[in-house]
Amino acid sequence: MEYLYRYRSIEKLFEYKELENLEIYFAKPNELNDQMEDYMNIVWQGDEIAFQGLFKHYLYLLTHLYYEASIRNRYKRLDIDHLPVFLKIDILNAPEIKTFFKEIYFEFFSSQSIANIPKNLAQSNKKFTADEILLILKSIHLYAYYVIDSNIKQFFYRINPFQNKEYSESYREVKNWDGCSKIINLLIGGLYYREQIVNQINNFNTQYQINKAMVNNLHQDKDTYNINILSFDFPDIYIKNIKKLLYNSFCVTCFSATFQNEPMWAHYANNENGVCLKYKIKNENNKNFINLKSAYGDNRSDKIEKVYRDHEIFAVNYSDVYPEIDFFTSLGCLPRKILEDFWLTNYDRTQFSSCLKKYDNHNEWYYNYHKKATEYICTKSKNWEYEQEYRIILRDLLYPAYEEKQNRLANYKFEDLDAIIFGRNVSIENKRKVVWIINKYCLENKVKPCSFYDLYYSTISKELGLKYCPIVYFVKQNQNLPNPSWG
Repeated sequence: MEYLYRYRSIEKLFEYKELENLEIYFAKPNELNDQMEDYMNIVWQGDEIAFQGLFKHYLYLLTHLYYEASIRNRYKRLDIDHLPVFLKIDILNAPEIKTFFKEIYFEFFSSQSIANIPKNLAQSNKKFTADEILLILKSIHLYAYYVIDSNIKQFFYRINPFQNKEYSESYREVKNWDGCSKIINLLIGGLYYREQIVNQINNFNTQYQINKAMVNNLHQDKDTYNINILSFDFPDIYIKNIKKLLYNSFCVTCFSATFQNEPMWAHYANNENGVCLKYKIKNENNKNFINLKSAYGDNRSDKIEKVYRDHEIFAVNYSDVYPEIDFFTSLGCLPRKILEDFWLTNYDRTQFSSCLKKYDNHNEWYYNYHKKATEYICTKSKNWEYEQEYRIILRDLLYPAYEEKQNRLANYKFEDLDAIIFGRNVSIENKRKVVWIINKYCLENKVKPCSFYDLYYSTISKELGLKYCPIVYFVKQNQNLPNPSWG
């Protein structure tokens, strides 16, 4: 591969001064066209201790948010997009965790049906998907909520909620509900319809009692936003947030292998009112690179600077199957001590999950971990195969450098811009502006200009082709003309 192509609208070239600055923008997943850009095909498969760690984390996070909403910041709305899914050593070793949360944890697992869940999931040796884990969490959530609610009332408010008959009956009902076991049996068996599982949950009709108990006995507030999150919406919010434990955010810039793609001209170059930039690519050891000046940090501080470095270019894989990411062995955003002290150990830290062994050979784990990141970022549905896409990836490691828009702007070297191809609908005036910008840069920097071509359809080859752009001659002969009108 010698060249790659990037389709751009005239508006972006002029408004954002991409040509003047020799600039390429790296987009976040939610800025791209494919709704599946940020999708991770996460699977959960592990031993009993690993699944205990999942439910322990779920319970701990729900406890933390309940405490925030009911005691520490009662009138502040919970931020559902930024749950505190990361744990710190000093928090885990805090006295209140060793006392208060310990009570919640052991009361939660005092239910025999709940205690059997990690064992049953592990013994099945099944890879559970995000939707399946979500169903399990929904089936145990009301009980988890009641355990936390009752403990907080007794520990902080010195109130015994079980003196309320309605509350006591509701607690007993959620603790003894066997619907979760039925759901897990359906999931493990594999021969199930989603309707069967949904019906199991719908039959569990204590939602109203939960909401009523909380509003009447604790919160008296008219704003029930936090109440609804804690008592109903939390499982969905949790699943969306915990993927942050696997990989931090990323951004990409996209190229195509061809300038002859009519849908690409339509979608990304404003129906051929735009251009296609042709870039030179270098090849080393069967890998493709382009040199860009991009934001770079050492991951040990918040010092970010832009430096020129080679960026590897990856081909997009088009498939109906997205690569699997094993949750328990891909917790790359957590320090090893958190894995040993919380996630992959029992509560007393006397036994450890076999999943922890995957992290022992750090070099091998590190290589496979980052290889998997590239695979999931560069996998798209076959519906997009016509794009013939290639990508450069910028990934946050520890410090979130690319959350800032200015850090998602990179600069290429002018000598790597081989040509600018005008779409068939670009006006003479806009062509003149583009050529003028390039020639101005070349005069100021004493470098040779890139080539300029017009796109056309060949009735002989029956495909899009290129021909020399005649407007170039006019601009070259009038280098002393003032800047073209931009209005």
